[in-house]
Amino acid sequence: MNDFAPIEQLCRDLLLRVGAAERSKLMRAIGREIRKSQSDRIGRQQQPDGSSFAPHRPKKPRAGEGRLRQQKMFRKIRMAKSLRNGGNGDEVWIGFGGRAARIAAIHQLGLSDAPARGQPKVRYTRRVLLGLTDAEREHVLDLIIEHVAGA
Repeated sequence: MNDFAPIEQLCRDLLLRVGAAERSKLMRAIGREIRKSQSDRIGRQQQPDGSSFAPHRPKKPRAGEGRLRQQKMFRKIRMAKSLRNGGNGDEVWIGFGGRAARIAAIHQLGLSDAPARGQPKVRYTRRVLLGLTDAEREHVLDLIIEHVAGA
């Protein structure tokens, strides 16, 4: 059950009373906040429900290959050039762009892909990269209420 449904409906009604330019400004601000929150959560290696990402798949180390696999997953995909946001007066979006979008989709959905050209396909563990947490939903509602109350 969605406990936020009545509050979300109230926010929709309040936002319709605000001008399009103000709504657009608010949506872009919400997008920035959520993008940063999503990036931080991915950096902590957590799914939206609070559970940890599945660890790297086991692999026999070869000469010169230790450090890369010891680093956190998705360290580059979190950067602003890959994890993008935008919005207008009606909506806000957060997503991946370019090559990062393909990599993110494979992990988000738990699909198969070849790690490198000429290698056999591997099924990747499902790791939910994008998704709203309850705290983020509450924060969005707070931002909307603050904006409407201040307007």
